[in-house]
Amino acid sequence: MESILFLGGGIVIGFLIRFRKQLRDYVEKGITIMIWALLLLLGIAIGANEQIIDNMHVIGGKAVVVTIGGIAGSIACSYMVYRRFFKK
Repeated sequence: MESILFLGGGIVIGFLIRFRKQLRDYVEKGITIMIWALLLLLGIAIGANEQIIDNMHVIGGKAVVVTIGGIAGSIACSYMVYRRFFKK
């Protein structure tokens, strides 16, 4: 419930500051810094978890398979869209 309240509050504040470019620039920089901080904290949490570290080879193998599958699927779909809509 708190998440929805924060999201709603952010939408209202964003609506109110939408024409103030300098303030929006500060918000965007703040968002970037917060994302970096969250990624750092996530990395620390993963590095501190012995179960994840012990099974990194299994997790890494699955991640490689998912990555290759995602890339292959994206290439295949892009090719089909290109053939269907852009190649004449």
